[in-house]
Amino acid sequence: MAEKSDEMVVLERRSNTPGVSTESADHGTKSEFLKNPDPAKLPTFPGDFELQTLTITSPNRKGYIDLKAAWSDLNIYEDMFSNCLTGNIQITDGVGLMESVPIIGEETINIKIRTAGLKREREEDVTGPFAGSQSEGIIELKLRVIKLSNIVKLNEGTITYKLSLVSEEYILNLKQKVKKTSLDPVSLEPRRVSDVVRSLYRQYFERGRAGISKKIFIEPTKNPTNLIIPNYTPFRAFNFLAGRAVSAGKHAVGSSFVFYENIKGFFFISLETLMAGGGTGYSAEAAVSYTH
Repeated sequence: MAEKSDEMVVLERRSNTPGVSTESADHGTKSEFLKNPDPAKLPTFPGDFELQTLTITSPNRKGYIDLKAAWSDLNIYEDMFSNCLTGNIQITDGVGLMESVPIIGEETINIKIRTAGLKREREEDVTGPFAGSQSEGIIELKLRVIKLSNIVKLNEGTITYKLSLVSEEYILNLKQKVKKTSLDPVSLEPRRVSDVVRSLYRQYFERGRAGISKKIFIEPTKNPTNLIIPNYTPFRAFNFLAGRAVSAGKHAVGSSFVFYENIKGFFFISLETLMAGGGTGYSAEAAVSYTH
């Protein structure tokens, strides 16, 4: 309850004070908006956001339940060394949601968050395989409930508890196994690791999910290879392939590949490319060479 009251204090202060701006005219940034910011378009404080949607749906009942009046803490975690997003939400329940939904681990949390005052500032498009990977200030996610914990009774009729969350793709991953080689199924010729990753993602995460599947951003690799994937889950197969991939990029040739998810989608990319600027380091030629 303390966190909720702190939030209300912050909101009251925000309504009574103008937006802050920088004192310096130039911070070394290239964006005109950042050099000469409009106070009305700036977040009022670090972490300023607008929660547009927070609902829970269950296969055991019709419709959805709005949680915007029931949450006190929401966390979403990105990790380069984790294959999917994770998170948790603290619920203050005074209407018996835990029993009436009921919350048993089959529910979906729908989230839409907008960073206050943010608009796209980088006008040039990222080229190559990472086009569309830029954050534009909106987080829109569907996460599955996998655990209910930390149940505390606050008073008669009111309890608080934590829901642990993961990406829907994690659940799909657990239900499937990959048993195949990296050879092209038609020509039986060895394929590049990046082509194998694209093929597997289409088969296990895009097929039958038109309009709801997430994007995957794949760094092109070189050297056709002949591998056997021995009955792994798709995520484990991607990690297996990451350990055998070598970048085809000219700006940051590396072999330290990782497979992870952030709020824009999944990435199969080398650490060297990330350190060189990620998608901004790629040229149009890289995109052409990867087309297949």
